Amino acid sequence: MKKILSILADYYKTHFKWVSFLLCALLGAVLIFFAYDGLYNVQHIGQKIVMRENPYQRLIEHQQKLNFEIIGYCVLYFIAFAGAFFLQAIAEKDFSVFKSGRWWFLTILAIIMFSVRGSSIEYQKLFFSNTSSDFSSFYRKISYNLGGLITIIIPCFIYWFFTDRKEQPFYGFHTKGVTLKPYFVMLAIMLPFILWAGTQADFLESYPNYVRIYIAPNNPLYKWCVAAYELAYGSDFVFTEFFFRGFLILAFAKKFGHKAILPMCVFYITIHFGKPLGETISSFFGGLLLGVIAFRTRSIYGGIIIHLGIAYLMELVAMLAKAGCLHF
Repeated sequence: MKKILSILADYYKTHFKWVSFLLCALLGAVLIFFAYDGLYNVQHIGQKIVMRENPYQRLIEHQQKLNFEIIGYCVLYFIAFAGAFFLQAIAEKDFSVFKSGRWWFLTILAIIMFSVRGSSIEYQKLFFSNTSSDFSSFYRKISYNLGGLITIIIPCFIYWFFTDRKEQPFYGFHTKGVTLKPYFVMLAIMLPFILWAGTQADFLESYPNYVRIYIAPNNPLYKWCVAAYELAYGSDFVFTEFFFRGFLILAFAKKFGHKAILPMCVFYITIHFGKPLGETISSFFGGLLLGVIAFRTRSIYGGIIIHLGIAYLMELVAMLAKAGCLHF
């Protein structure tokens, strides 16, 4: 833990600026309001109670046409990522980043990649159109989680291969001098908070995720499907960690240094929309922690441990809570 604390202390002394931090946090708060305003409000229409959609649901998440959905995500991610760079530039009175063709190319590439990734492209329509309806949701979940290999890893690898491969390992896949023990300690510290989350109604409405494969527990293949889903579910966190702490930090840091960290944090908030509000808010601070570590160590393995550890602990805690095994 001393090494992690030393990294954070060095970042605070060397790069951290309160005005930049507060402006980016404010942008994140505005985006959270956009995504959660009205989520729990209802309207009474005659005898019916209708949930009022918030702007995020109405304009993006529930968009019926795929091309409009992707455009919506592009706009949202541009506001979050480029907007944070702009606010940071205002705070530090340095707009040089916007004069860089590399910045514009990488920003547009990142936004398009993750907009396609976040959209409701149903890969199973291409590969599993003739499968049993009992397994359609399972195949959709599996294919979506593994889809990050096509929408994120391959495009980033192509970019890295032609531009950065002689200067750094593939964006964070670097182990030299990296100590992993502190990350397991951090997981142990987070465990009480995850256990507490297991007592909250909104948490249990979202977790465990495997119930959404919608396969009956008495199906002979149920346990195998759950295991396969959880493995694919974990792979999605590896892809996500690579994109945010690998590509968005290390590809940008080559020329823009620490200035990539706070914009990444605001961008990171947006992919948690629809999850419990506390989880979405905390993603900003978690993203900052992991971003600083990745920036300094040039490795994402610690972040992968944290990300996978939290994800699987949340699945386990929710499962135990719904089985009545948690009592406080």
